[in-house]
Amino acid sequence: MEQKLQWMERLCKAIGHPVRLKILDHLSKQDGYYCGDLVGLVGLAQSTVSHHLKILKDAGLVITEEKGTFVCYRVNREQILKLSKLLQEL
Repeated sequence: MEQKLQWMERLCKAIGHPVRLKILDHLSKQDGYYCGDLVGLVGLAQSTVSHHLKILKDAGLVITEEKGTFVCYRVNREQILKLSKLLQEL
């Protein structure tokens, strides 16, 4: 149980920032976005968006796919579903 709680804590911290929620919202509405696309959508500097994407990726909420020199970001729906189920059990 302790491991589940630590996992949930890590994911909740990752989604506990309004910019990251906004990024997840955009990603959930399309098959994927490149960082530059998200910069235009959230209206922040590329370095800031990259920082938030890294946190989401490290938490397992976002998956990436390299396409040449670019990286496409997608929501990891399995992780979101798993977190949702665990939160419902509380």
